Amino acid sequence: MTDVAFRDHGLALEIERVIPAPRRAVWRCWTEPGLLQQWYCPRPWRVDAADLDPRPGGRMNVVMAGPGGERIDVTGIWLEVVDGERLAFTDAYSEGFVPRETSFMTGYVRLSDTDGGGTRLVWGARHAREEDKRRHLEMGFEPGWTAASAQLAELAATVEPAPPEFRAKVRTCLFLAGAAEEAARFYVSLLPDSGIDAVVRPDPAGPPLVVEFTLAGTPCMTMNGNPDPVPSHLASISVLTEDQAETDRLWRALLDGGGVEGVCGWLRDRFGVHWQIVPKAVPRLMHGGDPAAAGRVSAALRAMKKIDIAGLEAAARGG
Repeated sequence: MTDVAFRDHGLALEIERVIPAPRRAVWRCWTEPGLLQQWYCPRPWRVDAADLDPRPGGRMNVVMAGPGGERIDVTGIWLEVVDGERLAFTDAYSEGFVPRETSFMTGYVRLSDTDGGGTRLVWGARHAREEDKRRHLEMGFEPGWTAASAQLAELAATVEPAPPEFRAKVRTCLFLAGAAEEAARFYVSLLPDSGIDAVVRPDPAGPPLVVEFTLAGTPCMTMNGNPDPVPSHLASISVLTEDQAETDRLWRALLDGGGVEGVCGWLRDRFGVHWQIVPKAVPRLMHGGDPAAAGRVSAALRAMKKIDIAGLEAAARGG
């Protein structure tokens, strides 16, 4: 996902990020109750109810629930609704501009198009008092709103995916029988600089056809509908690991749930996709300039399933 900019100015706090989805999709996620419930609270919190009437003076009532049984009822109204562009809302009034005894903040949203077909989101909160702003920061404004906006970005991409020019020109496609989304979400959980970019559902109520994702900075996609998903070594995902700990972690995760070990760092995960989990030590030891050592390392490697760096280093030394 795109990095988030955080700003603290005067009595206002705000974040800004680019969302890889059209502005109409982001607008819908803000103004349709069923969509807002899916992203508005940073997990593991959730929105149990959303009663929205997006017009000036209309309801913006939300019930948020925490993992420990916490409950927060937010009663408010919309102050400004400019279709597809601007929103403002506050807890200073209830429906029909009826004043409330207490008020914590007035929120605002600004949406604009990016050159790549996505949406620039500016989402902020204005406070009447310095102590309210400070309390909002202590409550976790920056990490909380950053996490919620990431959930918004992920959801918006499933509502109306970004136009093709926003996505990578060349991607690796994994053609699966029917687990495209499950596999993609599992893969992006394994490595940093990874995330879901878009989920394409021809039928909004049906399963996805394509899931686009970034894996350690590399664009990839999974696709459903393969009538004959026969695993093959013809193509694989190769990961160059930093050390033995990362090698062990990925090996265990990819075998979990029905994966199959191969040799020389190869394995097949439960979706039928082949992987090579290769520590950086392998090319270092194989290309160290000593042909005899390289030969011993190669022989040791052929005898391994998961690659053992200490064993390869011992082979290189002739031990």
